[in-house]
Order: sequence, then structure tokens, then C-alpha cells
Amino acid sequence: MKNTRLIIIVSISISLLVNIPRIAFLFGNDEIGFASLFDISLKDTVFRLFSVFGFSFLVLKLNIDWKTFWSGKARILKAVFLNILLLIFWLTFFRVFDFIINGVDSTDMNPRFNLFVYFFIMILLLIVSKTIELNNQRKYDMIEKERLKQQSLENKLEALKNQVNPHFLFNSLNSLSLLVREDQAAAGEFINKLSFLYRYILQSRSTDVVSIKEELKFLNSYIYLIKQRYRNRFEVQIDIDEEYYTRELPSLALQLLVENAVKHNEISEKRPLKVSIFEEDEFIVVKNKRQQRTNPEASTRTGLSNLNARFNLLLKRGIVIENNSEYFIVKLPMI
Repeated sequence: MKNTRLIIIVSISISLLVNIPRIAFLFGNDEIGFASLFDISLKDTVFRLFSVFGFSFLVLKLNIDWKTFWSGKARILKAVFLNILLLIFWLTFFRVFDFIINGVDSTDMNPRFNLFVYFFIMILLLIVSKTIELNNQRKYDMIEKERLKQQSLENKLEALKNQVNPHFLFNSLNSLSLLVREDQAAAGEFINKLSFLYRYILQSRSTDVVSIKEELKFLNSYIYLIKQRYRNRFEVQIDIDEEYYTRELPSLALQLLVENAVKHNEISEKRPLKVSIFEEDEFIVVKNKRQQRTNPEASTRTGLSNLNARFNLLLKRGIVIENNSEYFIVKLPMI
């Protein structure tokens, strides 16, 4: 059992504490005159050490590890009955073995003393067992609270991840619809890329973070799909050193920011959109020039809000957003 080591330590400590006067006499220190009251020998002292240890061990086991076997209705009466029964059993055991070892029934000389000692030990052990039980319960409550908290965070994270996908699908199908009318061969390649993207999205559901290398591979496929619609009017420049490829980000983070740039900026022959992605001071930075649309889409800011929430849940820190009249910049902390 998980408490056995602690029970053994407590039992040894109580056994030594109760038998201190006998041990002191054996080592030539009998200032309290204990030897004048009892016959003390090494054999008798060792027997009493083991006797108190065994009694302490069983009482603690009964009231800590074995308590589940007698919990339920009338558990207090069961506890009292079992502890008294154990006390009677051990006093009988002690008397028999004391006679065998010492050749005389020493309890006849002190009939009430041994009862008092073991009764006192039992009261002390019951207090100790209750303290251990309360401490174990406190630890269990803390662990359970942390588990429920973690489960709640995982549920929230899964919900936030699921909110990204419908928006991405809507934009992808719009692009595919236009491409089918223009170039059916390109539409076939588009469908293959789109299939790859959704396999990646489905796989990402089972993990919260991915390596930057995997995220860039996914992003390049997404960029391919976007460029089928905007051609040379849209460009993404990626400048991330390979030494950062093993670092991690929440899945789909870069795709969401590129998608956000496409959604909220004008993209035309006269005003092509360029998105820059690079590393800077432990951040992956996504930067684009602000090109206000003539008829801008209404922004709910759900995408950025969800992304920030995911970073807070996973890293305990959010993303950094810099929005000025010229550039829109989002900095993602690397894991």
C-alpha cells in the first residue's frame, strides 16, 4: 500500500519512544529509577520493542489502509469494535509471549500498567491515523482539482480548435468553386492539396502543438491553394532559419494568420498583398501591410481571440498584436 512506508516509520518511532526508559537502562542511564520497578534485560527489551511496533503497525493499517473494508453504515461502531478487539487480542498475545520469553507472567505484577500503556498507544495511533487520513484526503483533493482543471482546459482547447476549421473550409470551397470554372486540371491538383490539408487538420485534433517544420509544410500547401485564386497578386515570404524547425507552435496557427491577412486586406493587380513570416527574439512573426478594402468584411475577431486563448491555455502567455496605420503584426511565442 502507498502508506506502508509511513506506517512503518511511525510504528518504529512510537516503539522507540515508549521503550526509551528500558533502552536508557541498558546503556547504563537510569536516572529515573525505572529498573527498580521492573526486571529489565536485553531479551525483554527487544521483545517489547517488537511488540509495540507490531501493535502500532496493525492499528495504523486498520485505520488507514484497511478502512475501506469497513466503511459504510455504522462505520463508527465498526471502527470502535475492531479497535477494541485488536487491543484485547494484542494484550492476550503480549501476555502469552511475555510468559514464554521471560518464564514468568510479568503482567500479574502490573495488571493495569500494560493495559494503560497499550490503551495510551492506541489513542495516540488513532490521532496519528486521522492526521494521515486528512493529509491524504487533502492531497487527493488537490490532485483531483488539478485533474478537473486540466480536463476543463483540454475541453476548451478542443472547442477552440474546432472553431478554426469551418471558416477555413468555407474559404477553400469558395476558391475551388472559382477554379473549377477556370481550369479543371488545376482544380484536380487543388482538390489533392485540399485533401492533404484536411488530413493534416484531422490529425492535428489529436495533438495540441506541432513542430514549426510540420506547420510550414502545411502552410505551403495552403499558400498554393490561395495563389490559385490570386496568382501573382498574393505572396508569402518565409524566412525562418532551420535551427528553429524543431520548435513548436499550436497547430494551424500560421495558417489562421495568413488566412486573416487575405480576408481583411485588398488584393489586386495594383495592390498585391505580401505577407512576411520570420523569427525574432523567440517569436514567429507574421507581418503584412495594411491595405484596407473598399468594402471590408465585418470582423468578429474570433480567429485572433481563439488563437490567443489557445496560446494562453498551452503556454500561459498570449500572442502579441501590433496594429498601426501601416502594418498589422502578430507575434507567436515559440514553445
